[in-house]
Amino acid sequence: MTWAFDIYYKPPANPSKEETLTQRIKTFGGRFDFREEPAGAGICLTYEFDDERKAEQAAGMLRQQGEHIEGPYDYGE
Repeated sequence: MTWAFDIYYKPPANPSKEETLTQRIKTFGGRFDFREEPAGAGICLTYEFDDERKAEQAAGMLRQQGEHIEGPYDYGE
């Protein structure tokens, strides 16, 4: 079973921010899965984890830093 969470931020796209987030999340065993940029709605980055506890820890750390996180949630097999 895998776990995931989504990070949302307002446009414009910020590749530097995304890279920094990805590097932080990697330290918890997370990996980048998907990037969505709906028209005008903001940017959504999805990260996947094999361990629910690590996903919760990463999400908590990012929330403390002011990021908007949805999840973690069960991402399936």
